[in-house]
Amino acid sequence: MGKIGRGTSWKAHRLMDRLEIDGRAHTVDLVARRATGVQGYRVTVVFLPHDGGPEREVPLPNAATNADVNRMVRELAGQEEVLTRMYREGSGP
Repeated sequence: MGKIGRGTSWKAHRLMDRLEIDGRAHTVDLVARRATGVQGYRVTVVFLPHDGGPEREVPLPNAATNADVNRMVRELAGQEEVLTRMYREGSGP
């Protein structure tokens, strides 16, 4: 899946182009942001509905390094069941 660039303090990676949940299609991205008071990156999975409805964000544990962010991307990319559960429960794997 591709990386979406937004500068050095913001990293976004596409986990799925289309994930169907309860009859609605979503694009799923992992977003890692450098934040004040956080060592490394604050990580969130963002579900963007294709129909223009409100997006849903699910927080994940912080990542200390860029390598940790890349590991999370590898573990979650294309994992339909895991991402659907995250969406429904509102928490990480």
